Amino acid sequence: MISDFSNIPGLPEIMGPAKQIAYMVNDIDAAVKHWHEEYGVGPFLVTRNAAPLNNAYYRGEKARTTRVNIAFAYVGDMQLELIELIGDTPGLYKEALDRQNYGVHHYAVLVDDFPEAYNWALDHGFDAVIDSGVDGLARMSYMEDPDKGLILEVIEWNGLTRPYFEGIEKLVKSADKNQLVYEFKLDDITPKVAVFAQLTKFAIKKLFGQVKPTRRIAEAA
Repeated sequence: MISDFSNIPGLPEIMGPAKQIAYMVNDIDAAVKHWHEEYGVGPFLVTRNAAPLNNAYYRGEKARTTRVNIAFAYVGDMQLELIELIGDTPGLYKEALDRQNYGVHHYAVLVDDFPEAYNWALDHGFDAVIDSGVDGLARMSYMEDPDKGLILEVIEWNGLTRPYFEGIEKLVKSADKNQLVYEFKLDDITPKVAVFAQLTKFAIKKLFGQVKPTRRIAEAA
């Protein structure tokens, strides 16, 4: 599996380079142990019973709350994400498990202009399987190219998402290498000041009609 990090498929230029490679696993603790013993990866940050998808839609319908256990580590500058679905909630994770797809599940990309990247993807053969977040505040979508079997987690890169992503990297890379697992909660990553600042920007943009919607949301309104 470690070879997957050197064989990343060519991604659309508008998306930029992959910043994360994610895999579905059946048991988060067994997977962490495997990656460490087989490939020397670690330490890992592990969060349990998390519900990371907010205001989410799955294939056009309001999504049920999806709970997962997640482990993060780094291989060089690439973030590794291991995802264990809790229960059998319908969604993109369940689809992968039903297909017994335990190779790369998705690649995460970070984009400054989410509507532009999102709408480009829809125009070039991608389906928006999962949509989550709020336009103008922070958006994330799992975009799938069914012809290529490629799933991109497109993340809006702004003052709300940046501290989350960079916070995980800082914690992993500063952790004691003699301890394999560090437990944490997703809510502890993003500083409250970053949340307040992004909410303030969002309120001002919305007040002056400057929120740029994605085409799909605009058409559904």
